[in-house]
Amino acid sequence: MDKVHESIKKWLNINSILIVVNILVWLVLCTLGDTRSAQFMYEHGALYPMDVLNGEWYRLFSAMFLHFGAEHLISNMFMQYFLGDMLLRAFSQWQFALIYLFAGIGGNITSLLMMLVTGDVAVAAGASGAIYGIVGALLWVVLRNGGKFESISVPRMLLATALYIGYGFTTEGVDAWAHLGGALIGFLMAILLYRRKVTVQIEQWDS
Repeated sequence: MDKVHESIKKWLNINSILIVVNILVWLVLCTLGDTRSAQFMYEHGALYPMDVLNGEWYRLFSAMFLHFGAEHLISNMFMQYFLGDMLLRAFSQWQFALIYLFAGIGGNITSLLMMLVTGDVAVAAGASGAIYGIVGALLWVVLRNGGKFESISVPRMLLATALYIGYGFTTEGVDAWAHLGGALIGFLMAILLYRRKVTVQIEQWDS
């Protein structure tokens, strides 16, 4: 019974809950229409600059939990599962939630601003801004721990971050600015929230 409780405790965390929420939202939308359709996603809360500027601010939040088709959802949730698990070793549940939500909204704001600057306006959605926030936060944790945190080192983390962000800028149809904005917010949130654990050794003297 204890093993069952430990197993439940291990899997029932904020990262798993957020993954389940993303999957449930996608499944519900699948019963209503085509999640690969930009028009359909727009009608159900995806990000679109002009609507946000006209007062529909909720889209900065709702777009985080929408995905264009199964492939988009699976790739994001797969990445979140492994990276999120690592981040939870450094932060509490509520800290993780703050990093995820702030990075997701920050990534969407960055995406919105760049659409307005470039004029390349599109319907955008996905949890990638929040997930890249996890990447940014992990980078700070590694740096703060002298270049290594568990199995992650600075060179490995820098390479992974560069590859993740570079992928967004070189792949058509990927919102690279949301990735970059999310990673930056995650990094800054980690600076504010992370406190390195210090081990104090207490010597015993016999009297």
